[in-house]
Amino acid sequence: MASEAISSSIMIIGAVLGAAVLITAILPAIFSAGDTFGTVSSSAEQKLKTDFRIVNTYTAGGTEVQVWMKNVGNNRISTYDIEISDVFLGIGSEYGRLGYDAGGAIGTFKCNPIPADGYWDVGETLEIFITNTGMDPITVNEVVSFTFTLPNSVRRSVTFSLT
Repeated sequence: MASEAISSSIMIIGAVLGAAVLITAILPAIFSAGDTFGTVSSSAEQKLKTDFRIVNTYTAGGTEVQVWMKNVGNNRISTYDIEISDVFLGIGSEYGRLGYDAGGAIGTFKCNPIPADGYWDVGETLEIFITNTGMDPITVNEVVSFTFTLPNSVRRSVTFSLT
């Protein structure tokens, strides 16, 4: 009888220790998987609510390009996101990436107007102005390709020619 009690106690202690080891090994993995799914879900929601349209384009030749875009999504876009966005410009067979510069330095783009409250609100129109790209001047028969990409990978593209 004493041997049965000792064996039962050893089995119970083993089961409790095994359960404790199993819980400490698996529970953190379950929590981290839940965090990952939450992050992916939040990112997808932000991407779905963010949208903008290119409403007008203009170039008179040379190296100046103007593009007007309207925020038509459900989220306002911060000026920081605009400043770290990628602008790709193709003129004829040349294609390049332009970064942001408020002064409009060579090979950059600037916004006009810069939203005063720090956000590109829903319904507002933003002008992207590009000058002195460092590329060959735009001529009559060349096609200009413009792509604007936000940091969350929402992008819009348009092709146009000299007007």
